[in-house]
Amino acid sequence: MSLAATLRRTGGSITLSIPKAVAKALAVDAGSVVELEVQGRTLSVTPSRRSLAERLAASPSSPARWARDETLEDVPVGRELL
Repeated sequence: MSLAATLRRTGGSITLSIPKAVAKALAVDAGSVVELEVQGRTLSVTPSRRSLAERLAASPSSPARWARDETLEDVPVGRELL
């Protein structure tokens, strides 16, 4: 897939907007971390591959800190308490 994009100035940086089709093909969205590689005049953008250790370090360390969906009902629905 080959597409053109226009660079824009945002504050002191230059911003590259990724077309929706490219973002979908790379499985990235706003907030995704990507790796940039420059070889000569070629810029490569690759979704970052975090290791399991990095993902675990970023997650809450105890179940008490896990995000809970308060709309779920946490009551026994069968014979779980036997």
